[in-house]
Amino acid sequence: MRELKYKKPLWYGVLAAGGLIALAAIALLLRRVLTGGAAVIPVAVLIAAALGGGYLVFLAMRTISQTQSLPEKEATGSRTKREQAQLALAEAKRGVDRQYARALSAVILLLCAFLFLWAYGKAQTTQSIPQSTVVTGVLYEKATVVSIDDSQYQGQQDVEDVPVGSQIVTVELKTGELRGHRYQLKNNLSYLYGTILKEGDSVTVSFSLTDGEVENIALQDYDRTTPLLIVVIAFLVITVLVGGKVGAKSLLGLALTILCVFSVMIPLLLGGSPTLPTILATCAFVTVVVFVILGGVNKKTVCAILGTVSGVAFAALFGRIACALTRVNGFQMYVANPEVEALLQIKQGQDPFSSLLIGDLLVGGILLTALGAVNDVAMSISSSMNELMTVNPNLTRRELFKSGMTIGSDMVGTMTNTLILALVGGSLTLMIYLSSLEPSFSQLMSTAFLSVEMVQMLASSMGVILAVPLSVLIGMLLFGKRQKKAG
Repeated sequence: MRELKYKKPLWYGVLAAGGLIALAAIALLLRRVLTGGAAVIPVAVLIAAALGGGYLVFLAMRTISQTQSLPEKEATGSRTKREQAQLALAEAKRGVDRQYARALSAVILLLCAFLFLWAYGKAQTTQSIPQSTVVTGVLYEKATVVSIDDSQYQGQQDVEDVPVGSQIVTVELKTGELRGHRYQLKNNLSYLYGTILKEGDSVTVSFSLTDGEVENIALQDYDRTTPLLIVVIAFLVITVLVGGKVGAKSLLGLALTILCVFSVMIPLLLGGSPTLPTILATCAFVTVVVFVILGGVNKKTVCAILGTVSGVAFAALFGRIACALTRVNGFQMYVANPEVEALLQIKQGQDPFSSLLIGDLLVGGILLTALGAVNDVAMSISSSMNELMTVNPNLTRRELFKSGMTIGSDMVGTMTNTLILALVGGSLTLMIYLSSLEPSFSQLMSTAFLSVEMVQMLASSMGVILAVPLSVLIGMLLFGKRQKKAG
């Protein structure tokens, strides 16, 4: 066969690669089990890698068997027989094409799996963050309200009729070593915390143990685990029902994104890894994995990946410049996020040369904020340009670029507006409070809070805007045809 993808040596290489990956994954899995390091996440990844390697072996063997049945020469005989043979051969080649794309997708995902294992191992070996002595030794357990002993509260008319007061309740512990023990606790009600409890409600309590004796036991809050689980399940079911197979793939990509952020990126940042390179690498890794899961390996996916990474990188660059001009950084975020003060306490207990870089968290947050919108824009443009070439294969690169920019310009307004409104909605309470103070324009513009919010909004939107021409340019080079010179 003329094309490399139909030649047996290629598929023998896929066969060997799949076998090696499967054996390596099994060996690493056995090593973890035998040494007692069988953590859930690495074991799950290694099992998936072993199965993926086995899938590659199966795919290669099946394709080799199919290619052996393909004729090396064109069919002879009557015209009808030749046409039927050519159709059969074309269909067989398309089948091998699909197998090749699946094999390439599997190889990339398996390589990403091993890369994730390396990063996860590095994240888990970072220096542990010292806990505050305030929370050391405090236990949190679930309990059930068995009786309401006394209730003294009333609605505050000037605070939207929010109940204020207290309840005296008896709870029975449902988890932990003290399961079954009952305690009488006070449930404080206020417009800032607490909710009216009823018999049978599930709650959380905190306490400390000293020589086996319970001390400082207190009711924390209503246990929202089950309601939140119901909301999550409803979201998953609706996504699969509406999106079908693509919806299920998107949920898998979402799960992997959450896993990468919370099990790799955040531990690395807490351990002192450089903020922006770490976050940008996480964004690029997540983009590659999610797009390969959704669409496999093809020109459309490559265009979307390159457009996304380029857009996010430019958002980081613009954010850096904007922060330098306005003289704000992650430390000024405490106006809206008091948690930064707690991070400063953590930083004090770390090595000064390898500690959390709070100043870069502002631009790092911009990268994560822009990622979702840039993903959407890059994939939409890539898919549109691919369809344009499918409908009209004779489009030149110039014509394709012009059409792509026309499509992209319509996305800029809506996506930018969506991004800015999302960020405004997240800070709506504080914005209303600041407006109630009736500051002057210059005073409002000079506040660190507004500068931080403006930098976040504009830098994220800049990533979306620049993703349009970058994706169109990349799509033009990948999909378009060079214009032939006349004569």
